[in-house]
Amino acid sequence: MAQKIGVVKVGVARDNSQDMQALKILVIGMGILIVLGLGLVAYELVDRVPKALKDEQAVGDVELKLPPGCVIAEAEGLDDRLIVRTEGPMERGCQQVILIDMATGKILGRVLGSN
Repeated sequence: MAQKIGVVKVGVARDNSQDMQALKILVIGMGILIVLGLGLVAYELVDRVPKALKDEQAVGDVELKLPPGCVIAEAEGLDDRLIVRTEGPMERGCQQVILIDMATGKILGRVLGSN
């Protein structure tokens, strides 16, 4: 009696076109999401930059009235303050340090030198 040997199918050929179609749709969908996300980031940057620049208005000219003969010897910025040191004749009140708010241009205080 002849025995029948079973045939084992290894790696059944399957229609991959449906899998490829799903993969294509997924990749296209993710690409669209990336483009939309980058567009949103660009919009926010364009929207916020002019507002930030508008908030930082220039002070313009600040007139610092000094007695005759006095000169500005030194000026240094510290955070949002400007420190100005003046020199000249002591009797005219030229020896002073002036603290100015750079945002508003207002004089916050003076330190006067004396003998």
